[in-house]
Amino acid sequence: MKKFFFLLSTIYYLLSTSSPAYAASEFTTSFNSLYTIESSGETNVTHTITLKNNLAHIYATNYSIATSGDQLNNIQTRDEFGSIANTTTTQNGVTTIHLSIDRPAIGKDQQKTLTLSYQTTDVVESIGDTLTLNIPRLSRANEAGEYTRVVKIEGIQDRPQFIYPPPSKTEPDGDFTTYTFSGHQGDSLTLLFGSSVTYRLDLTYELKNKELGSVETELALPPDTAYQRVLLSSIDPDPSSIRVDSSGNWLAKYSLKSQEKLIVKAELYATIYPQPTLFDPSTNNFQKTTNSKYWDTNSRTVVDLAARLQTPQNIYNYLTSNYTYNYAGIKNGAKRLGALASLTSSTSVLCTEFTDSFVSLARVQNITSREINGFGYTKNSTLQPQNISSDILHAWPEYYDSSKKTWISVDPTWGNTTGGIDYFHNLEFSHIAFVRHGEEDSYPLPAGAYKSNPSDKHIIVEIASTIPPEIIQTETKNNRLYNTGNVAIRDETLGYIPPYGSADLVPTQQLSFYAKIKSLCAKLFSKFLRRQPVSTLPNTF
Repeated sequence: MKKFFFLLSTIYYLLSTSSPAYAASEFTTSFNSLYTIESSGETNVTHTITLKNNLAHIYATNYSIATSGDQLNNIQTRDEFGSIANTTTTQNGVTTIHLSIDRPAIGKDQQKTLTLSYQTTDVVESIGDTLTLNIPRLSRANEAGEYTRVVKIEGIQDRPQFIYPPPSKTEPDGDFTTYTFSGHQGDSLTLLFGSSVTYRLDLTYELKNKELGSVETELALPPDTAYQRVLLSSIDPDPSSIRVDSSGNWLAKYSLKSQEKLIVKAELYATIYPQPTLFDPSTNNFQKTTNSKYWDTNSRTVVDLAARLQTPQNIYNYLTSNYTYNYAGIKNGAKRLGALASLTSSTSVLCTEFTDSFVSLARVQNITSREINGFGYTKNSTLQPQNISSDILHAWPEYYDSSKKTWISVDPTWGNTTGGIDYFHNLEFSHIAFVRHGEEDSYPLPAGAYKSNPSDKHIIVEIASTIPPEIIQTETKNNRLYNTGNVAIRDETLGYIPPYGSADLVPTQQLSFYAKIKSLCAKLFSKFLRRQPVSTLPNTF
């Protein structure tokens, strides 16, 4: 008799110790999964898997199920005859449950039904007042003739802010709301409750002038993007100005004397949205970067692969499926490889390699794309890698969608390390942009890179307990308007102005002699009239 060992992953993927074709052609499978999410955030999971033999001499004698997370409790496994034994193994945040089928179903059209249940806290993530539910996909679930997932959520009556893919049915069930998803074998499930999360950022920058003369330098502050709104609560000492570059970065300018060392401390509040809903001050008119060290758009390897993939989603899917994350490298900050080296050696890469590869492949197809360096807020640094003990940041790419006229951020790294969670259609509430690299692949440097001692901690990110009020105010000097508030302002005539930024006012026309006399009379009469001063520009975000 021919026997098979199957692996069904509930991050999830179905594998076989024999040829993968056997699973699809010699068994008819169906999957039914129930996720009951309690108000505490604990999730009770039950998978019912039915295997129907398509041939008389082939049947299953072993079965395994792997799920993301290493905190599975109360694991129970059964078949039609009752409880069956199981063993578990855990590696890189993935727990695999192994079953031995002592009473296999033998004969053509015979069926074996397996039931696996456990409890986990890895499905639900609560950040601030938001709730994120991620149900990973079956990467080979197309082998299933039927696939149904039911998600029951206790105590939440509000509609999700975001849900993908759309459920086939939604209905109340006592204290629960039930979402039923039929099909969508290739998709993970994501449900987001709540609109946004605000983080408090305490950042330290160490500037030093090693020259014999005075120099002007600049540092990068977290900027406004399509996904985040930034409030600059304080910065000490004050910069002489803050400008916005073509990638939308906020660059604070300082003058340093010879051999001067300056410590700059900034407190900011960044409000993060899961979808691009805000005004983005950056441009989208660059396609390729010349002389890029990390974005190779000329090598035959990159060009040929880009021609095959063509679209952003295909590029994302390729990277999440073919790259292997280097967990050892994140601990000590491994050397950045760049796109070409990553594509030729894809078994040990970090977030920078996922990002550089995406940017290069997209740009070859004339899809405007760039890199973001920032902070990924996570409670599980194995599934969502982010070195929270040091200032090593997270990187992810974004591309410009010309049909939607907005930048779209994606995260193929976390899509890979979570085993298929969908970070193409949304980034949840966890990605905080520090800098964006568009025209250059490495400049400006993000917060955390301005220090002489690598072990110093210069980045602190916390969920904000209180949020300072927005101050929208301006000041006019010498026919120039200065933003003296703590948030950026936007005006149809003057454009986008960050805190400490400025813009030239529209120059007045040269007045005729008659107009000058008329203006002088108006000023004299104005002493007897009450006028309403205008001191601020409207905030049109």
